[in-house]
Amino acid sequence: MKTHYKNEGIMKALTVIGGVVGLFTIILRLTGNDYGYININLGLDAVLTLIIGIVICILTILTGLKPNSPLPFHWLMLLILAILLAVFGAGVWAVVCLVIAFLIGLIEEL
Repeated sequence: MKTHYKNEGIMKALTVIGGVVGLFTIILRLTGNDYGYININLGLDAVLTLIIGIVICILTILTGLKPNSPLPFHWLMLLILAILLAVFGAGVWAVVCLVIAFLIGLIEEL
């Protein structure tokens, strides 16, 4: 069953913006600039962490562009993606965008 939100356009836009900002942050980390990311050391190799972060950013962008195709477009999935972006170094601003989209969906669900 597909959930339709009243502010779905805003949620989609914030999801895509969060994914793109996270992708740019990871690309900046690859070039050596450590600007705006959350440093969580998982004990994984840095390259493996960045590759997983890029995959999660691409999934986030696809979730915003094509809802319910790769992943379901639901407020809980947006929270999970925000946590994964934070863990795999996509940046603070990407996480903030997804948390705002999550809160909009959560408020509409209540």
